[in-house]
Amino acid sequence: MSPAEALTRLRTELGPIDHSTDTRKLRTKSRDLFGQSPVLRDLLRGHNAEIFIAPRNKEELRTAVAACARHRVPITVRGAGSGQFGQGVPLSGGAVIDVTALTGVLGWHGDRGRQLPRSVRALTGTVVADIDAEIRPSGWELRMHPPTAQKATVGGYIAGGHAGVGSCQWGILRDTGNITALEVMTVEEHPRLIELRGRDVNTVHHAYGANGIITEVELPVAPAWEWHELVISFPEFEQAARFSVDLCHSDGVLKKVVSPHAHPLPQYFTGLAGLIPEGEAMVLVMAAVQSVPNVEDLVHANGGRIRYRCLEGKGSYGVPLYEFTWGHSLMHYQRRDPALIGLLALFPKPTLYESIVRVHREFGELGPLHVEMKRIDGGLSCQGSPVFGYEGREHLAEVIERLQRAGLSIVNSHTPLLGAGGMKPWGQREAAFKRDFDPYGLLAQGKADDVLLAERISTSTALPNTGWSYQLSN
Repeated sequence: MSPAEALTRLRTELGPIDHSTDTRKLRTKSRDLFGQSPVLRDLLRGHNAEIFIAPRNKEELRTAVAACARHRVPITVRGAGSGQFGQGVPLSGGAVIDVTALTGVLGWHGDRGRQLPRSVRALTGTVVADIDAEIRPSGWELRMHPPTAQKATVGGYIAGGHAGVGSCQWGILRDTGNITALEVMTVEEHPRLIELRGRDVNTVHHAYGANGIITEVELPVAPAWEWHELVISFPEFEQAARFSVDLCHSDGVLKKVVSPHAHPLPQYFTGLAGLIPEGEAMVLVMAAVQSVPNVEDLVHANGGRIRYRCLEGKGSYGVPLYEFTWGHSLMHYQRRDPALIGLLALFPKPTLYESIVRVHREFGELGPLHVEMKRIDGGLSCQGSPVFGYEGREHLAEVIERLQRAGLSIVNSHTPLLGAGGMKPWGQREAAFKRDFDPYGLLAQGKADDVLLAERISTSTALPNTGWSYQLSN
């Protein structure tokens, strides 16, 4: 059967399930935020699905998946399209299946009588912020969320995300206990629903949807404190770094965001530039109200000054403060200069402060440093890099090698391939899950090492990155 015939039969079997082959819709629904990378902009241009499918519930999803399996139509699962690495881009055509209609908080798991939930469960297309909005009135919230929480789906966050707001307190998603359970649909003529718990969740987490379609997500919760946003300046970046490390090493201080930015990066944020004096560094902090006095003490001890403070989401800059952090930071930088890029470099835990200062000093001619503080594998680290102008892949490779010689571990954020990226371990366990859950190799074709590894994509995105390794939760 030709691909055209398979597509025709697929459309017939979809029946009343919403679907489209409109060229403009296919182009729109085959993109995410990969345009932040100049490498991916060139590579992924023109990669579009052949059909867009939007099931309204889990049964319609099962019908669509079964039809795709029967006719061997490749599948790319799409949430809000807020990924940055091409997770939502179909490399070999086929179907984009949009799961944003599969929404709703399904319930809490824990001591309901005392209103002490241990976790919250939601359908995959539920917007992350909507989960918090539903459970916060009872005094609970998610431990962490992406900076795109106002639009990102919880399934997309688990399938393509890594860390985020809250990681300076709770660690990364991969760390043991940060994902309670996942329900996953297989891609077969008769799709199965399989519950994953314990270490099995990490085989599907950050796999770009290559080894199972996430249908439900269960995540642990934490007390929902009254969070305050603080915009803090320091005359020198070394002071900002010392404060950030000290704050994150203060285990008794409740924080959600600790985000240092060297001069002149604060001036690149339209909503924040007027708060930071010219020439000074900036740290963005979200802290629980009872911990703010402790933050103030650390600010003063390191020669800084709090320039602005407000309740979460009530700032004069118009959005929650976390929208200026993590991957969102680069979006603001690129509004100032579209050529600016960064890298995902992990700083060594034993010499964290010294490493931050060393990179700031030795790579100052390359560009100003931005990092995000986070816990990982049971210890404190941070991720980020100097922000610099893209001059081509050869220059990019040179920068990566220099940073690695300085002791940093780097993943390739300029490729859609899991193995080449180096953030997601892809070994025998992950490959076995894919063979079981996706026996025809239809999911996320070309993105996992054991399926259709396109030579052109592999070659054109290759960089000398070491990748990240994980000691815990493997």
